[in-house]
Amino acid sequence: MDPPTLSFILVKSKYLLFITLLVALSAFRISAQEIAETKLLINILTDLQERYGYQFNYASETIENIIIPEPNKELTFEETIKYLEQQTGLQFSTLPNKFISIKKSSAELCGYVRDKDTGEPIAFCTVQAGRVSALTNETGFFKIDINNENETLYIRHLGYKTLDRSYAFFKKEDCGIIYLIPNRQQLSEIILYDYLIRGIDKLDNGSFEIDFNQFSILPGLIESDVLQSIQAFPGIISINETVSNINIRGGTNDQNLILWDDIKMYQSGHFFGLISMYNPQITQKVKLQKNGTPSSYTDGVSGTIAMTTEQSINPTFKANIGINFTDANGFADIPLGNNSSIQLAARKSISDFIETPTYTQYFDRISQDTEVEDNINNSDISSDFYDASMRWLYKPSEKDELQLNFINANNELVFNENEILNSEVETRQSSLNQNSIAGGLRYKRTWSNSFSTLLNIYESDYKLKAIN
Repeated sequence: MDPPTLSFILVKSKYLLFITLLVALSAFRISAQEIAETKLLINILTDLQERYGYQFNYASETIENIIIPEPNKELTFEETIKYLEQQTGLQFSTLPNKFISIKKSSAELCGYVRDKDTGEPIAFCTVQAGRVSALTNETGFFKIDINNENETLYIRHLGYKTLDRSYAFFKKEDCGIIYLIPNRQQLSEIILYDYLIRGIDKLDNGSFEIDFNQFSILPGLIESDVLQSIQAFPGIISINETVSNINIRGGTNDQNLILWDDIKMYQSGHFFGLISMYNPQITQKVKLQKNGTPSSYTDGVSGTIAMTTEQSINPTFKANIGINFTDANGFADIPLGNNSSIQLAARKSISDFIETPTYTQYFDRISQDTEVEDNINNSDISSDFYDASMRWLYKPSEKDELQLNFINANNELVFNENEILNSEVETRQSSLNQNSIAGGLRYKRTWSNSFSTLLNIYESDYKLKAIN
């Protein structure tokens, strides 16, 4: 019985070896077949075009490097297209005239864009994802197709900060609300130099400043005049063409605050408003604030005219004298060592010595429609004016500054009025006198770049005396 048993075992082993070889050959055949049937999608599309006569439209990057098993040739064209959609995940759309469009499958996203501060909808806002973009309508609504879930959406609108959101941020079931933050930017300060002419600047707070060290004469003026010059600015006018009745943006002259080195002044002109009483030789800068006067200036309801003298110490002596058809004037800047200086200025009318054509025209102007004009043929008339200004500056250290100011201005008009009563001539003298005397003491201490103290003491007297 032993030999038959051995023979059976040999036969069984041969049978198992045959089965194993058969399975191996089958697997190799299947694997080889799969390798042979795997092709680039672009080659498959070329074969389909030749076989069925359809044209495929696509972007090159859409099908680039896509390799899939070749579809069975026994499938119909429609079945082949469905097979390609399943294998590639691309979207095949049939178009007229046997054209087929191929594009990546897209997801539709929607939402509402609102202002974060007000909640109001933002219309015409740009929503962009790659090469695809959309605009929001009047209600802030948008709808956009996303070709790739890895795309980032950028939401832009002028005046708002750009917002970027990923695909995962959006709700797939309904349209959510997206808020944009307003993009507020602080503009840099703007100072307009040489406004109208050289020496006039418009500052960033809306005020105007005249620097008489660089000032050139305005058209229509024969010399620098502080209060005549500011009437060239917009919104400034004098209803009777004088410097004593300046109207700022429709206000009255008594609503203006006039400061001379922080000293409040009540008189503004000589010759009853035809000439400014502030000597431009000692008055270095004039700052005009139209409306919105700081509360520290108190009663500048309509506007503020703030005049300042030189705030630096001149190391060299300067002086000049001059004369014109109305007055004689002089100015001196005298250094008192390295830390102090004094400035002196004075003017006096020359009508006591000579009556010039300019003086005659000025006098006729101020005497219009007055008793002076009615009695000019039978009266003795005299009119003169003067002013004197002084500024002393002392800087004992880099942080301390002491300043003393003084000004005196006077106007006088005297004439005799004659009348015949009971066959006799009676004479009565009439006079009008304006006088301003003011002085101020100013001390400033600078403790640091961000902190300083200022002490300002002044006295201002104004007198108007009229007889008959």
